[in-house]
Amino acid sequence: MSKINIQRDHGTSKDKAKDAVQKIAEELQQSMGATYEWQQDTLLFKQTGAKGKIVVDDQKVDISIELGLLMKPLKGTIEQQISQRLDKLIG
Repeated sequence: MSKINIQRDHGTSKDKAKDAVQKIAEELQQSMGATYEWQQDTLLFKQTGAKGKIVVDDQKVDISIELGLLMKPLKGTIEQQISQRLDKLIG
């Protein structure tokens, strides 16, 4: 398994940061068929070849993703796209 870890200070309220994370989850669901659920301040998601969680606290957003074998070659691209989208929504 290959792992991606991304952490960003959100500089806003936890609720606004959670709204941004919700938008990302909805986009993943529409574009890639990902499923997700909230467990308090943690969004758990899963799709074919990847699973992970996004934890939102008062100061930061912490993303952890485990990529399956077939997704491993796309790690750099996936990491870049997530970082760009996150920066756009909370940056």
